[in-house]
Amino acid sequence: MKRIDEYFNEEALIHDDDFIVKMGMTEFYDEIELQVNCCQENQDILVIGCGTGLEIERIKFVCNVTALDISPIMLEQLSKKQFYHGVNLHAICISVLDYDFGKNKYDIILTCYTLHHFNEEQKDKIYAKIYNSLKKNGVLINGDIVAQSVEEEKLRMQQAQEIYKQQNAQFAALHIDVPFTKEKEVSMLFTAGFRNVLIENNWSKTVLFKCIK
Repeated sequence: MKRIDEYFNEEALIHDDDFIVKMGMTEFYDEIELQVNCCQENQDILVIGCGTGLEIERIKFVCNVTALDISPIMLEQLSKKQFYHGVNLHAICISVLDYDFGKNKYDIILTCYTLHHFNEEQKDKIYAKIYNSLKKNGVLINGDIVAQSVEEEKLRMQQAQEIYKQQNAQFAALHIDVPFTKEKEVSMLFTAGFRNVLIENNWSKTVLFKCIK
């Protein structure tokens, strides 16, 4: 099992090809573009787990974007891209667990294929920090993989816990996927305080959530 930063450092050079060509994720990012750009009156955006910036490429309006990622090589690839001329980008190499989200700072928080590495306690804290850092009527857009059943969710979590115990590592330090069911995600998001949690689209293993403060 590789450390999560090591895994994504190695993945960085082939990341875009994997997602767009091999995995055929163009439709997913088209939906991200639709959801983000319908909120274009909002100007302060946080992107969690930005990678090479596939979701940032879809922002087509003037805004300030703070982009977080744990992999310095991913951020190197991000820095080589040309984004929409009105996007003012500030990238930070940091874990979402360590980032100070602040209060009432962001209009939009966007994350894709990132939060399925955390356990329930960690994700509860992340969702609470996200909620508190959004401005009134702010929006969380979260596209992520989900477990297809409660049984799958429990099995994968049990397997992950065993590996972390064997490795004597903090949860989320390794590249292990522990997706929750979409029903559990919705429940956790409401618990965090969101007044509206919408499922905007479904794919075979992915759900796009839109949550309004």
